[in-house]
Amino acid sequence: MQNLQTQLRTQMDSMPVVDVHTHIGGRGLRQARTLADIVSYHWLHLELYRAGADAPDTLAASNPDLYMEKVAPFFKDIRNTSNHYVMITMLRDLYGFKDRTITEDNWKALDKEVRKRAGSTAWISEVLDRAKVKKLTVAFKDGMPTKEDRYIPYEYGEYLFSPTTGARIAELTEKSGIKPTNKDELKQAIDKQIASLKKEHNVGALHVWPRDNWQYRRCHEEDVNLLMIKVKVNRALTQEEDDRLISYAADCTAEAAAKHGMTIQLFHGMDFYSERAPVAIASYWDPGFLRSIPKFASSHPNTQLDIFLATRIPSHESASIARMNRNISLSGAWWHGFTPSTLVTFFKDRLELLPHTSWNAFFSDGYIAEWIYAKLLLTKNCLSCALATQVEQGYLTADDALDVAQKLLHDNAYRIYGLK
Repeated sequence: MQNLQTQLRTQMDSMPVVDVHTHIGGRGLRQARTLADIVSYHWLHLELYRAGADAPDTLAASNPDLYMEKVAPFFKDIRNTSNHYVMITMLRDLYGFKDRTITEDNWKALDKEVRKRAGSTAWISEVLDRAKVKKLTVAFKDGMPTKEDRYIPYEYGEYLFSPTTGARIAELTEKSGIKPTNKDELKQAIDKQIASLKKEHNVGALHVWPRDNWQYRRCHEEDVNLLMIKVKVNRALTQEEDDRLISYAADCTAEAAAKHGMTIQLFHGMDFYSERAPVAIASYWDPGFLRSIPKFASSHPNTQLDIFLATRIPSHESASIARMNRNISLSGAWWHGFTPSTLVTFFKDRLELLPHTSWNAFFSDGYIAEWIYAKLLLTKNCLSCALATQVEQGYLTADDALDVAQKLLHDNAYRIYGLK
């Protein structure tokens, strides 16, 4: 099977790609200025922390040399991780790195190579072109790197979907110009803001990470006014009350998103476990959350939902949910789900259960162009593995596998996200 997988993987390198979710431009960066900008990416930084590195990720920006001195001794201890693999492969491809890993003796020379490109405004496009990433989403608040239509703006939409705190109500008020105090004003504010995002900025998607144990519940409209009063005076809602108010706002958001052709990206599978680790969120999932999504989707058949999972446990269940609902798709793997075994599990479940037109293989979650390139490497490796298994077992032909790969890496995103 290795030969077939290698053949498929090699041919994938010539395929165009759509990255349906990035954070490029987040934290003020679009490309690496120093080696520290690359290795402090929080997915990797957490592994260095666990290995014993004592350096906050903020040090990477304020004192990159000191940051590298503190973390360099610990790369040898994370050589086995998937994030290390994609980082080293990316450094070899883009910067000519030759060694097995970063060490105290070699990081300065590598840092010089990274800094050589730091001032090049063409470097982002060069990296994306080498990866054949034709389109990618960028948070509207972080700004588009250029005016070319390669970049698709999205909005952090939690203040629309889950306006259950004073802070989120204030954000909705500031952006929409309407201060909602009752159900009608809440709907008006959501409708107005989504219409404005589309008309003024051509926003194509909403990023939504709801409460991880939220359950969609039909909310009687007369209850919404009472719940809004509670939020206004900063009274804590019970979990059921929070569910109901989110559900009402989610209904309003879904209706407006359908009207303006926006896809809602639903993130699930992470929770805050402690305050000790530098990024203290780990894999988690709630069966009630997942099992209520079909009810939400069925209530809004014209609204496209794209689910991003961070843990493999609900993989089969999420695929079966997407199988029953034409307006639910699945994309890639999020956070701690971005490992070879999890990606292959995701891809095999989806290949066996879903039409190959109904899901996307890739989103990077990358903050700089280099990490978009890096994470595509593992995605292609795992997709070729899953497809090769299908071919070896007689479920697909090799030609089928290549056709499916093209759809999963590129074509499907155009339809699911309404791209031109």
